[in-house]
Amino acid sequence: MNKKKISVLLIFLLCILWLSACQSEQTQTSPPEKEKTENKEVISGILAKDSFVENIGWLSDSEILSVQNDDGIPSLYIYNLSDGSHKKIYGIPSSFVSASISPDKKKILIHSAPASYSARVTIIDRAGEVLFQEDIPSYELTHSWNKFNDNALLMTSFSEDWSFQVFHIDIEEGTMDPIEVEQPFVQWQSKSSILFQDWNTEEISVAAPLISQNIQGGAKEMIVDSSVHFNQFNDSLLSVFSREEEGPFTYQFITSNGEIQSEFTVDLLSRYSDWLIPHYDMIEGKGQLITFVANEPGSFDTYSGTFSLERWDTVSGKDKVLFEDLPLEPIQCSPNGDYCLYGNQLEKVIDLTNSTIIQLLKEEGADI
Repeated sequence: MNKKKISVLLIFLLCILWLSACQSEQTQTSPPEKEKTENKEVISGILAKDSFVENIGWLSDSEILSVQNDDGIPSLYIYNLSDGSHKKIYGIPSSFVSASISPDKKKILIHSAPASYSARVTIIDRAGEVLFQEDIPSYELTHSWNKFNDNALLMTSFSEDWSFQVFHIDIEEGTMDPIEVEQPFVQWQSKSSILFQDWNTEEISVAAPLISQNIQGGAKEMIVDSSVHFNQFNDSLLSVFSREEEGPFTYQFITSNGEIQSEFTVDLLSRYSDWLIPHYDMIEGKGQLITFVANEPGSFDTYSGTFSLERWDTVSGKDKVLFEDLPLEPIQCSPNGDYCLYGNQLEKVIDLTNSTIIQLLKEEGADI
């Protein structure tokens, strides 16, 4: 009898232990409710029109970086589009030119011009603390963040005669070193290699070979033999090309292994010396390209047709028309892909879930 009671007790205890283990595993693998992604609604009219300069981009799924005028001094603000809260993080003492956000959303590059033919590059964190600052003799600047190394970027400084020098900036080390590159417009391909189009300087061309170069050893490799436009994303490389001189044009997505992931064919509008690549943005986490597409072929200078906004799934190869008629203006999408900033100053928001457009600017005298 005692043995039977002991056996029943042991079975009972084992059941309790098993249930506890299952509960513990479920707790570890299931995200807390507050961390689950929610499509929070965007509040319209949260930016004062009289002090608004432009929006820079997304810092999270609900926060954007905005430039506002504070008594004539351009200042950076973080705005939460779902609750309307905002805070100033940095005042720009010299003439503001532009700003951009790092791929990890933790750093902000500010290009200002303290004097003629001089540029000041300032990199801050989200709290407004200066991480890097350097003055560069320059007529014009371009830069490229490194998606594969959060502390690195490339900076190209142009002189008035359009001669140039490319620099490698290491934010953590606080260094800015010149590197030898044949072309000024470069992008990162990996932590240590870059991409550029190898244009023939002896003749006018609308396409060029796409070259990869290791910045440490200088070794080069041709990736695509002819490309009109390219863009390196986290998981794929976009190359735009045409098999015929006048189009149509193919947007081809290439994996890091060199395999063709998917491709889409469209008509591009011609310009005097090249082809217009309509505004687009990649939702990296979903592998979706949100892009404008001209609804008719023709010349951009005389084009009177409309543009569609489409979503291309670069993994499955499927596409969907989101809007059939929208003005062609810059677009930048939130990390989760629910919303896109839209407009020449990114002053509007497109809700991709229900295909509506929200105005962020508050008209004078209007109540939110």
